[in-house]
Amino acid sequence: MQKLSAKRIAGLIYRSVILLRGAIITALLVAGGLVFVGTLISVRGDFMVKPDEFISMFSILFLVLGLLFTFSIFREIQGDKTNHFYFLLPATALEKVLASWLLSNVMYIVVFSVFAFVVGQLGIALCSVFPSTDLHVLPIFSDTYWCLVKFYFFVQPAFLLGALTFTKNRIGKTLLAALVVVFGVFIYNMILCFWFTGGAFDVFSSDPFSTEGFSLAQTDLSGIGGFLFSLVFGPMMLLATYFKITEKEA
Repeated sequence: MQKLSAKRIAGLIYRSVILLRGAIITALLVAGGLVFVGTLISVRGDFMVKPDEFISMFSILFLVLGLLFTFSIFREIQGDKTNHFYFLLPATALEKVLASWLLSNVMYIVVFSVFAFVVGQLGIALCSVFPSTDLHVLPIFSDTYWCLVKFYFFVQPAFLLGALTFTKNRIGKTLLAALVVVFGVFIYNMILCFWFTGGAFDVFSSDPFSTEGFSLAQTDLSGIGGFLFSLVFGPMMLLATYFKITEKEA
C-alpha cells in the first residue's frame, strides 16, 4: 500500500490548475470586473465602502464560483474518453480526494478572498483621487465573511461528492439532494422546538401562524444538530467521495 505523499498531492493540484487554467482565468476576470464595478458603486453616495455593502456582493460571487469550480474538478472523470487517464494517474484514491478538496475548498477560499480584496482595494484607491473620498481599507474580513467561509468549508464536500456521483444535470441533482437534507434538518429542529416548548399544540394555539415555532426551528436548541450537520457535510462527505473514487477505479 502506497504511503500518503504530499508531492503527489501537489502534483495533482498543479495538474488540475493547468487543465482548468482557461476557465479559472476567465472566471477571475469576470469576478474581478464585477467586484471592481460593485466597489465603485458602493463608494458613490457616502464615499466609502461599508461592510454589509461589500459582503453582500462578495457572498454571491464566492458561492456561485465556488460551486462551478467544484463541479469542474471532476469533469474529466465524467468523460468516456478522458476518465481512464485520470484513473491511471500514479496516485492513490485518498490523494486524489485530498488534492481535489484542498484545491476547490481551502485554496479557493484563500485565493478568491485575497483576489477580491485586492481588486476592491484598487477600486477604493481609484476613487481616492477625488477629494471627497478618503483612502480606506476594504472591510471584507467581517463577522459575516467568517460565517460565510465556515459555511462553505463544511458544505462544499457535499457538492464535491455530487460532482463525482452524478453524470448528468450534476448541479441540479446535487442542489436537490442538499435541499432534502436541509429540509430534514429543519424538521429535526422543529421536533426539538415542539419538545422543549411544550408540544405542537401549545405552539400553534398561542400563535396560529406558528411564527415562533418556525423561528425556533431554524435554531438548533440542543447543539447536537449543529455537530451532526458539520460532521455529515464535512468529513463524512469526503469519506464518501473516497469510496466513490475507489468504486470507479475498480
